[in-house]
Amino acid sequence: MRKVLSVVLAATMAMSLAACGGSGAKTDTKTDTKAADAGTAAGDEASADDYYITIKFSNVFQPAEWNYKASEYLADLVKEKTDGHITLEYYGQNQLDCYAESVAQAHNGAVWMGLEEPSYFADYIGDYNVLVGPMLYKNNAEYNAVMDSDIVKDLNAKLASEHNIHVLDTHYSFGFRSVCTNKVVEKPADLNGLIMRSTESPLFVKTITCLGATPSAMSFTECLSAMSSGVVDGFEGSISTLKDTGAYEYTKKVANTNHFIATRWLFMAEDVYQSIPEKWRNILDECCVEAGKWEQENAENDEASMIEFLKDKGVEWNDVDVDAFTEACAPVYDWIVDEYGADPELHQKLVDFLNDYRANNE
Repeated sequence: MRKVLSVVLAATMAMSLAACGGSGAKTDTKTDTKAADAGTAAGDEASADDYYITIKFSNVFQPAEWNYKASEYLADLVKEKTDGHITLEYYGQNQLDCYAESVAQAHNGAVWMGLEEPSYFADYIGDYNVLVGPMLYKNNAEYNAVMDSDIVKDLNAKLASEHNIHVLDTHYSFGFRSVCTNKVVEKPADLNGLIMRSTESPLFVKTITCLGATPSAMSFTECLSAMSSGVVDGFEGSISTLKDTGAYEYTKKVANTNHFIATRWLFMAEDVYQSIPEKWRNILDECCVEAGKWEQENAENDEASMIEFLKDKGVEWNDVDVDAFTEACAPVYDWIVDEYGADPELHQKLVDFLNDYRANNE
């Protein structure tokens, strides 16, 4: 009945308006539209001024690590640029949910921000494992080129619309991951019989297995005690991790495998992101990108001094047979397709994209 009455009233109003128009009265629709837009803008501005949100921000990193420093930098920057309308309440050192549990917080709509290895997004869209698969990138510039491509933009849009996970930035990179043990490793066969710490990411576990070592998934805090007691023989990680966690006290040999780019992606719940007024949302976007680039550039610039520090502590480097490691990692991409239903053509698309990029930029 209510619906019928509404339809009748709407029809009556429409006839009345038509009659007014026929009598020669004119309505300045352009002026009315401008006035409405101005009113909406004023309302949005007032709404933004009254808006405040505190977002819990979690990751696993230690104070000396670049991801921790960038997280603090981001929290300070957001608070300053939004005049306190957005506050990031930062919890590092694995105080709150991290890894897959952190991604799940965003997926479930929590007022939450995380900084995690992007392979955890593969639990929702398998193609993410391909994007950060082994032996793919050689430097930050070509990694950034892929991150800026339509391939990644389309995947991130799908992740937001279908799984409520909004990627804020992809630049939180801190070098490349190599094999750190007490043995000279030049080819995959040299890893046979070694137990290597792995992150909990299935992609990392599978890659270490394909390289010939036995993976043992654990947090890095656990890894330090495991190395000191001889439970594991080493780990795969970045120079920054080797130095900033004190792991150099237990491992003195670094094989330059550079099998993974060491990167983390910043994310939050899509519905929470969209609930933030546009004024503050735009500023948040800018801050997230700025902090990511700040980390990437500073970590890259700091690499030479980190290597010198580690050499003084007795750490030695050696080159590896890159082709042999690349070949050993090839089954990982087949596994991603079979296990995660990833696009079977995506890896080759990325290889072709990177070959074109290198041809035009080297």
